[in-house]
Amino acid sequence: MTRLILVPVGQTDWRENGRLTGDTDLPLNETGQRQILADADAIAALKPSLLRSGPEQAARESVRILADRLDLKAKPVKELREMDLGHWEGLTLDDFRERFPRVYKQWQSDPTSVEPPEGESVMQAADRLTAGLEKLLADHAGETVVVVLGHFAYAILRCRLQDASFESFWEYVEGNDRWRQIELPEPLPEKKASATGRRKSGKKAT
Repeated sequence: MTRLILVPVGQTDWRENGRLTGDTDLPLNETGQRQILADADAIAALKPSLLRSGPEQAARESVRILADRLDLKAKPVKELREMDLGHWEGLTLDDFRERFPRVYKQWQSDPTSVEPPEGESVMQAADRLTAGLEKLLADHAGETVVVVLGHFAYAILRCRLQDASFESFWEYVEGNDRWRQIELPEPLPEKKASATGRRKSGKKAT
């Protein structure tokens, strides 16, 4: 059985200020750097053999810190990029709630039911991330693999691989958990098993 360790990127100024952060390139702040250093110390005991990340700046900076501490080579993987939030990138949650109250309520109730304008839906991101992960793990079955992801991508893969539902999506996006270990069967859980949210309206936000 393969052991997957999911690590959310360290804090950025946007996240600290409550802004919606998708795949925008942002540097870690000092708190984020300290978070990743602490993650590395904890994860080292698990003796991972592979270290990968999404391609956005915060993920690349986070994985470089881990690589130095774990003495592993790090490499970004384009399929593991953060969810694209389109026109919603950079909005604070208060701004979003005020400007799009109906969509905000729907997104909070069922994150799989809306699609950001010029962005991607949770399920589109989930399919992309799962496909990228399957490709990555194909040659590393039975190993311990560390993957560093943006907070939305981290939540999406936890929901799909660990829960098989998106009930805890916002808890994972907004929470303070620094990493999660998941024992993976082979093959990975089927897409249809994780496609359930609280509702399935399938509407696209405007």
